[in-house]
Amino acid sequence: MILYFSGTGNSRYVAELLAQQLKEKAFPIFDISPANVEWSDMGLGIVCPVYSWGIPPLVLNYISSIPVQANSTHQRPIWVVLTCGDETGMAPEMIVDACAKTGLKLQGIWSVIMPNNYVLLPGFDVDPTDVEQQKLSQAPTRIRTIAQAVIKGEEGIDVTRGSWAWIKTKLVYPLFKRWGMIPRKWKWTKECLQCGKCAKACPIGNIEMRGNHPRWHDKCVSCLACYHSCPVHAVSYGNMTSSKGQYECRLKAVNVK
Repeated sequence: MILYFSGTGNSRYVAELLAQQLKEKAFPIFDISPANVEWSDMGLGIVCPVYSWGIPPLVLNYISSIPVQANSTHQRPIWVVLTCGDETGMAPEMIVDACAKTGLKLQGIWSVIMPNNYVLLPGFDVDPTDVEQQKLSQAPTRIRTIAQAVIKGEEGIDVTRGSWAWIKTKLVYPLFKRWGMIPRKWKWTKECLQCGKCAKACPIGNIEMRGNHPRWHDKCVSCLACYHSCPVHAVSYGNMTSSKGQYECRLKAVNVK
């Protein structure tokens, strides 16, 4: 079983392509209770994005909630694939710590570079089209390499950390948690078509249509699915996103020869 958390589709694509190559099944992570995860011979795969050089808090909480006894048979491991726009920082260590605290055996952690989609802090925006296409064209080969590593039972951490990794994870990630996950900052603008696509896109059901317009509840994880799925750029996070771009991965898993 492979579980994924995805807002704009990057991690979904990676998880589904891995599942195809490993002959596994991929599911949205919050569709499966931690108590009901299924362990195959290759263990349990988790695919999620890196948020501001850290792991989405809900994903960390999920891993911490997996019962150790579910992993007791032959100590089948967890393995993790992180999608990132450019680098992971020290995000893998958050996974290592979470598994250590729960007693879960961790096989390995890999990263796949995918197009940038984070737009909620100054200086962050989507990639130019040529950079986006280059990343998407290179991803399948990297995913195939990871699939082979999982099959062989390879261990360790194989990620692109980037420069100043410790500083970014220890300083920027806390800022993201403090200022980048404030539900009340989300709003709709006058361009809103009342189509409801933002509510349908939310992977945790945090948005409801009220009076034909979206209303954000307090469980927002800033995955940006609502923002990037709006066809008229009518979803806004305060004034931070008014001049930012949009991105949505529409790739489908296909065999890589």
